[in-house]
Amino acid sequence: MRKWLACLAVAVAALGTMSLNAGSAMGQTKGILNEVLERGTIRIAIQGGVPPYSVIKENGEPEGYDIDIGKAIAAALKVKPEWVIVDTPGRITALQTRKADITIADFTANTQRSLVIAFTEPYIVVAMQFTVLASRDDIKTIKDLDKPEMKIGFGRGSTQEQLVPAAVPNATLSRFSGQADTMDALNTGRIDSMALDNLGTSGQLAANPGKYKVLPGTYSREDIAVGLPAGDFDWWRVLNMWMHEFNTSGENAKLFKKWFGYDMPPM
Repeated sequence: MRKWLACLAVAVAALGTMSLNAGSAMGQTKGILNEVLERGTIRIAIQGGVPPYSVIKENGEPEGYDIDIGKAIAAALKVKPEWVIVDTPGRITALQTRKADITIADFTANTQRSLVIAFTEPYIVVAMQFTVLASRDDIKTIKDLDKPEMKIGFGRGSTQEQLVPAAVPNATLSRFSGQADTMDALNTGRIDSMALDNLGTSGQLAANPGKYKVLPGTYSREDIAVGLPAGDFDWWRVLNMWMHEFNTSGENAKLFKKWFGYDMPPM
């Protein structure tokens, strides 16, 4: 009995030592916030070719609504923004692989994505629309698209993966790496229509007057938010508070009007 108690005492002491060491190791683990502050930069995943959210200028510098939001976040943290250009699926994988600290890229928050990453509260709310070339007199409503011979294009990994089949279940789906490739497919006749949110669509209409037409109706409600790696509460807490203040202070509305040219619709 005494021998057994002695062994038990040794085991308990060992477990206590292990717990202390584990606690010490956990305490030494740096969160994303500390990493960003020490590094002096915040790595922001963005997409190019998505006006007015973000485009890459000839000098290689990005500009747009999402870009200005990224710059504002960096300024609030007193660090510099570092841009990481990704395609549509890369908005998630850049966070999972820690190549980016946040994603700001016309990024819809939903349950499926929240299983693997986190989101702040939204900064705008959008809805899906269908766009065709203005010369397509044979396409007037989405009923004209709901046929197997009609090809609908959208970004691979986008929310349109689920939304388009619900709206036009008989159409043929065509997936591309991002909005720029989808627009090219539409322009060259490889697809008949592009599915995109109404604000992204408005950017394309403004950049190409008279080239496209939007079919009547909207077919979703999508909350556009900042994505960040899952599991780091402090990082989410700071970013979500910043977003709340950004929305309530009127700064978001100012940036929206700067890039979209009209007053921000209520969320």
